[in-house]
Amino acid sequence: MCNEEIIKHMEEDMTFRGLSERTQKSYIWRVSRYMEFHKGKEIEKLTEDDIRDFLKYLVEECKNKRRDVNTYNSAIRFMYGTTLNKVLNLKRIPLFKIQKNKPEMFTKKELKKFFESCDGYRHSLKYKAMFMTIYGGGLRVSELCNLRIQDIDSENMRILVREGKESKYRYTLLSQTNLEILREYFKSYRPNHKENYLFISPQTNDKYTVSGPEIAFREIKKKAGITRKVTVHGLRHNFATDLIENGLDILHLQKLLGHSGIRSTMEYLHLANVEKDIVSPLDRLYRSGDENA
Repeated sequence: MCNEEIIKHMEEDMTFRGLSERTQKSYIWRVSRYMEFHKGKEIEKLTEDDIRDFLKYLVEECKNKRRDVNTYNSAIRFMYGTTLNKVLNLKRIPLFKIQKNKPEMFTKKELKKFFESCDGYRHSLKYKAMFMTIYGGGLRVSELCNLRIQDIDSENMRILVREGKESKYRYTLLSQTNLEILREYFKSYRPNHKENYLFISPQTNDKYTVSGPEIAFREIKKKAGITRKVTVHGLRHNFATDLIENGLDILHLQKLLGHSGIRSTMEYLHLANVEKDIVSPLDRLYRSGDENA
Protein backbone atom coordinates (compact mmCIF):
# COMPACT_ATOMS: atom_id res chain seq x y z
CA MET A 1 0.00 0.00 0.00
CA CYS A 2 1.12 3.55 -0.65
CA ASN A 3 1.15 6.05 2.21
CA GLU A 4 -2.23 7.53 1.23
CA GLU A 5 -3.83 4.08 1.27
CA ILE A 6 -2.29 3.29 4.67
CA ILE A 7 -3.69 6.55 6.08
CA LYS A 8 -7.15 5.81 4.67
CA HIS A 9 -7.23 2.28 6.11
CA MET A 10 -5.89 3.53 9.43
CA GLU A 11 -8.70 6.09 9.65
CA GLU A 12 -11.23 3.30 9.07
CA ASP A 13 -9.58 1.08 11.70
CA MET A 14 -9.68 3.84 14.29
CA THR A 15 -13.34 4.56 13.53
CA PHE A 16 -14.26 0.87 13.88
CA ARG A 17 -12.53 0.78 17.26
CA GLY A 18 -14.37 3.84 18.52
CA LEU A 19 -11.35 6.11 18.95
CA SER A 20 -12.36 9.72 19.50
CA GLU A 21 -12.12 12.25 16.69
CA ARG A 22 -9.38 14.06 18.58
CA THR A 23 -7.31 10.86 18.94
CA GLN A 24 -7.78 10.03 15.28
CA LYS A 25 -6.52 13.43 14.16
CA SER A 26 -3.59 13.17 16.56
CA TYR A 27 -2.57 9.71 15.33
CA ILE A 28 -2.90 10.61 11.64
CA TRP A 29 -0.79 13.75 12.07
CA ARG A 30 1.93 11.84 13.90
CA VAL A 31 2.01 8.92 11.48
CA SER A 32 2.23 11.43 8.60
CA ARG A 33 5.33 12.95 10.25
CA TYR A 34 6.79 9.46 10.60
CA MET A 35 6.18 8.84 6.89
CA GLU A 36 7.75 12.18 5.99
CA PHE A 37 10.83 11.30 8.09
CA HIS A 38 11.23 8.07 6.08
CA LYS A 39 10.29 9.66 2.77
CA GLY A 40 11.18 7.47 -0.20
CA LYS A 41 11.05 4.24 1.84
CA GLU A 42 8.30 1.62 1.87
CA ILE A 43 6.61 2.03 5.25
CA GLU A 44 5.51 -1.62 5.37
CA LYS A 45 9.12 -2.82 5.09
CA LEU A 46 10.54 -0.62 7.85
CA THR A 47 11.77 -2.30 11.04
CA GLU A 48 11.96 -1.53 14.73
CA ASP A 49 15.35 0.09 14.07
CA ASP A 50 13.69 2.58 11.73
CA ILE A 51 11.05 3.37 14.33
CA ARG A 52 13.79 3.85 16.95
CA ASP A 53 15.61 6.27 14.62
CA PHE A 54 12.46 8.39 14.35
CA LEU A 55 11.77 8.35 18.09
CA LYS A 56 15.42 9.24 18.75
CA TYR A 57 15.05 12.16 16.33
CA LEU A 58 12.00 13.40 18.26
CA VAL A 59 13.87 13.27 21.57
CA GLU A 60 17.31 14.54 20.54
CA GLU A 61 16.63 16.88 17.63
CA CYS A 62 13.07 18.08 18.22
CA LYS A 63 13.33 18.05 22.03
CA ASN A 64 9.83 16.58 22.34
CA LYS A 65 8.61 15.75 25.81
CA ARG A 66 8.36 12.11 26.85
CA ARG A 67 4.57 12.13 26.92
CA ASP A 68 4.44 13.46 23.36
CA VAL A 69 6.97 10.89 22.15
CA ASN A 70 4.80 8.18 23.69
CA THR A 71 1.84 9.42 21.64
CA TYR A 72 3.93 9.14 18.46
CA ASN A 73 4.97 5.66 19.55
CA SER A 74 1.35 4.61 20.17
CA ALA A 75 0.24 5.95 16.78
CA ILE A 76 3.01 4.07 14.99
CA ARG A 77 2.23 0.88 16.93
CA PHE A 78 -1.42 1.19 15.91
CA MET A 79 -0.52 1.63 12.25
CA TYR A 80 1.76 -1.41 12.16
CA GLY A 81 -0.11 -3.67 14.56
CA THR A 82 -3.68 -2.97 13.43
CA THR A 83 -3.69 -1.45 9.96
CA LEU A 84 -0.68 -3.29 8.49
CA ASN A 85 -1.13 -6.42 10.67
CA LYS A 86 2.59 -6.53 11.33
CA VAL A 87 4.01 -8.01 14.52
CA LEU A 88 6.50 -5.69 16.18
CA ASN A 89 8.98 -6.47 18.93
CA LEU A 90 7.59 -3.90 21.35
CA LYS A 91 10.51 -4.46 23.74
CA ARG A 92 12.68 -2.66 21.19
CA ILE A 93 10.37 0.37 21.02
CA PRO A 94 9.27 0.78 24.65
CA LEU A 95 7.12 3.62 25.92
CA PHE A 96 8.69 6.10 28.31
CA LYS A 97 7.69 5.73 31.93
CA ILE A 98 5.83 8.88 32.88
CA GLN A 99 5.80 10.05 36.46
CA LYS A 100 2.30 11.20 37.27
CA ASN A 101 2.15 14.62 38.79
CA LYS A 102 -0.46 15.51 41.34
CA PRO A 103 -3.22 17.24 39.35
CA GLU A 104 -3.86 20.82 40.33
CA MET A 105 -7.31 21.72 41.63
CA PHE A 106 -9.07 24.80 42.92
CA THR A 107 -9.59 25.41 46.60
CA LYS A 108 -13.23 26.03 47.54
CA LYS A 109 -12.50 29.76 47.76
CA GLU A 110 -10.84 29.81 44.33
CA LEU A 111 -13.68 27.81 42.83
CA LYS A 112 -16.26 30.39 43.92
CA LYS A 113 -14.00 33.21 42.75
CA PHE A 114 -13.63 31.55 39.36
CA PHE A 115 -17.39 31.26 38.84
CA GLU A 116 -17.88 34.85 39.98
CA SER A 117 -15.26 35.96 37.45
CA CYS A 118 -17.29 34.45 34.61
CA ASP A 119 -19.58 37.47 35.02
CA GLY A 120 -18.43 40.28 32.75
CA TYR A 121 -16.53 37.92 30.44
CA ARG A 122 -17.75 37.67 26.82
CA HIS A 123 -20.72 35.29 26.53
CA SER A 124 -20.48 35.15 30.32
CA LEU A 125 -23.73 33.25 30.91
CA LYS A 126 -22.83 30.59 28.37
CA TYR A 127 -19.35 29.94 29.76
CA LYS A 128 -20.57 30.01 33.34
CA ALA A 129 -23.17 27.38 32.41
CA MET A 130 -20.47 25.33 30.68
CA PHE A 131 -18.03 25.33 33.57
CA MET A 132 -20.71 24.76 36.20
CA THR A 133 -21.87 21.74 34.19
CA ILE A 134 -18.33 20.33 34.05
CA TYR A 135 -17.88 20.79 37.80
CA GLY A 136 -21.42 19.85 38.80
CA GLY A 137 -21.42 16.62 36.82
CA GLY A 138 -17.72 15.74 36.63
CA LEU A 139 -17.67 15.89 32.82
CA ARG A 140 -14.71 15.78 30.51
CA VAL A 141 -14.50 18.81 28.19
CA SER A 142 -15.20 16.63 25.13
CA GLU A 143 -18.30 15.27 26.88
CA LEU A 144 -19.53 18.80 27.53
CA CYS A 145 -19.10 19.69 23.84
CA ASN A 146 -21.15 16.62 22.83
CA LEU A 147 -24.06 17.36 25.19
CA ARG A 148 -27.46 17.58 23.53
CA ILE A 149 -30.48 19.45 24.85
CA GLN A 150 -32.37 16.23 25.55
CA ASP A 151 -29.46 14.92 27.66
CA ILE A 152 -30.46 17.25 30.50
CA ASP A 153 -32.95 15.12 32.41
CA SER A 154 -34.54 17.59 34.83
CA GLU A 155 -37.24 15.12 35.89
CA ASN A 156 -34.71 12.67 37.33
CA MET A 157 -32.03 15.32 37.99
CA ARG A 158 -29.33 13.65 35.96
CA ILE A 159 -27.27 14.23 32.81
CA LEU A 160 -26.89 11.63 30.08
CA VAL A 161 -23.30 11.48 28.85
CA ARG A 162 -23.65 9.98 25.38
CA GLU A 163 -20.14 10.03 23.98
CA GLY A 164 -17.76 9.52 26.85
CA LYS A 165 -14.37 7.90 26.67
CA GLU A 166 -14.44 4.69 24.59
CA SER A 167 -17.91 5.81 23.36
CA LYS A 168 -19.58 4.66 26.59
CA TYR A 169 -22.89 6.02 27.82
CA ARG A 170 -23.48 6.90 31.45
CA TYR A 171 -25.54 9.12 33.73
CA THR A 172 -24.09 11.68 36.09
CA LEU A 173 -25.43 14.27 38.51
CA LEU A 174 -27.53 17.31 37.63
CA SER A 175 -27.52 19.71 40.55
CA GLN A 176 -30.32 22.21 41.15
CA THR A 177 -27.87 25.10 40.76
CA ASN A 178 -26.65 23.62 37.48
CA LEU A 179 -30.23 23.18 36.23
CA GLU A 180 -31.13 26.78 37.06
CA ILE A 181 -28.20 28.29 35.18
CA LEU A 182 -28.77 25.96 32.21
CA ARG A 183 -32.40 27.15 32.03
CA GLU A 184 -31.25 30.76 32.23
CA TYR A 185 -28.69 30.12 29.49
CA PHE A 186 -31.24 28.35 27.29
CA LYS A 187 -33.74 31.22 27.52
CA SER A 188 -31.06 33.75 26.58
CA TYR A 189 -29.30 31.87 23.78
CA ARG A 190 -31.98 29.54 22.41
CA PRO A 191 -29.44 27.13 20.89
CA ASN A 192 -30.71 25.82 17.56
CA HIS A 193 -28.84 23.03 15.81
CA LYS A 194 -29.92 20.09 13.68
CA GLU A 195 -28.22 17.69 16.13
CA ASN A 196 -29.66 19.57 19.13
CA TYR A 197 -26.25 20.32 20.65
CA LEU A 198 -26.65 22.30 23.86
CA PHE A 199 -23.66 24.60 23.40
CA ILE A 200 -23.16 26.15 19.96
CA SER A 201 -20.05 28.03 18.88
CA PRO A 202 -20.90 31.46 17.36
CA GLN A 203 -17.90 31.14 15.03
CA THR A 204 -18.92 27.83 13.41
CA ASN A 205 -22.63 27.59 14.28
CA ASP A 206 -21.82 24.04 15.33
CA LYS A 207 -20.88 22.30 18.56
CA TYR A 208 -17.75 23.53 20.32
CA THR A 209 -14.41 21.85 19.94
CA VAL A 210 -12.50 21.37 23.21
CA SER A 211 -10.24 24.33 22.45
CA GLY A 212 -13.10 26.82 22.88
CA PRO A 213 -13.85 26.10 26.55
CA GLU A 214 -10.12 25.62 27.27
CA ILE A 215 -9.23 29.11 26.00
CA ALA A 216 -12.14 30.72 27.87
CA PHE A 217 -11.17 28.87 31.05
CA ARG A 218 -7.61 30.20 30.96
CA GLU A 219 -8.77 33.75 30.34
CA ILE A 220 -11.37 33.69 33.14
CA LYS A 221 -8.85 32.14 35.54
CA LYS A 222 -6.44 34.96 34.74
CA LYS A 223 -9.26 37.50 35.22
CA ALA A 224 -9.92 35.96 38.65
CA GLY A 225 -6.26 36.42 39.59
CA ILE A 226 -5.76 32.69 40.18
CA THR A 227 -2.17 31.68 39.49
CA ARG A 228 -2.51 28.00 40.38
CA LYS A 229 -1.80 25.81 37.31
CA VAL A 230 -5.31 24.43 37.06
CA THR A 231 -6.67 23.37 33.67
CA VAL A 232 -10.35 23.07 32.81
CA HIS A 233 -10.02 19.32 33.52
CA GLY A 234 -9.25 20.33 37.10
CA LEU A 235 -12.99 21.03 37.57
CA ARG A 236 -13.56 17.30 37.09
CA HIS A 237 -10.87 16.59 39.69
CA ASN A 238 -12.63 18.96 42.09
CA PHE A 239 -15.93 17.15 41.47
CA ALA A 240 -14.39 13.77 42.32
CA THR A 241 -12.45 14.80 45.42
CA ASP A 242 -15.36 16.84 46.80
CA LEU A 243 -17.66 13.81 46.55
CA ILE A 244 -15.13 11.53 48.24
CA GLU A 245 -14.64 14.00 51.08
CA ASN A 246 -18.41 14.07 51.53
CA GLY A 247 -18.59 10.30 51.90
CA LEU A 248 -19.41 8.94 48.43
CA ASP A 249 -18.15 5.39 47.97
CA ILE A 250 -15.51 4.75 45.33
CA LEU A 251 -17.61 2.39 43.18
CA HIS A 252 -20.41 4.95 42.85
CA LEU A 253 -17.85 7.61 41.94
CA GLN A 254 -16.38 5.30 39.29
CA LYS A 255 -19.76 5.12 37.56
CA LEU A 256 -20.28 8.87 37.70
CA LEU A 257 -16.84 9.54 36.20
CA GLY A 258 -17.17 6.85 33.54
CA HIS A 259 -13.93 5.07 34.43
CA SER A 260 -13.62 1.59 32.90
CA GLY A 261 -11.32 0.45 35.72
CA ILE A 262 -11.29 1.19 39.44
CA ARG A 263 -7.58 2.12 39.45
CA SER A 264 -8.18 5.53 37.84
CA THR A 265 -10.88 6.31 40.39
CA MET A 266 -8.72 5.18 43.30
CA GLU A 267 -6.22 7.94 42.52
CA TYR A 268 -8.72 10.46 43.89
CA LEU A 269 -8.39 8.87 47.31
CA HIS A 270 -4.84 10.25 47.38
CA LEU A 271 -6.06 13.73 46.43
CA ALA A 272 -9.02 13.97 48.77
CA ASN A 273 -8.61 14.95 52.39
CA VAL A 274 -10.30 11.81 53.68
CA GLU A 275 -8.38 12.00 56.95
CA LYS A 276 -9.97 15.26 58.11
CA ASP A 277 -12.60 13.57 60.32
CA ILE A 278 -10.42 10.68 61.48
CA VAL A 279 -9.20 10.92 65.07
CA SER A 280 -5.70 9.64 65.77
CA PRO A 281 -5.49 6.79 68.31
CA LEU A 282 -3.04 8.98 70.26
CA ASP A 283 -5.76 11.61 70.77
CA ARG A 284 -8.30 8.94 71.64
CA LEU A 285 -5.90 7.56 74.25
CA TYR A 286 -5.65 10.85 76.12
CA ARG A 287 -9.21 11.98 75.55
CA SER A 288 -10.63 8.81 77.05
CA GLY A 289 -9.74 9.96 80.55
CA ASP A 290 -8.49 6.50 81.37
CA GLU A 291 -4.73 6.57 80.98
CA ASN A 292 -4.39 3.25 82.82
CA ALA A 293 -6.54 1.32 80.36
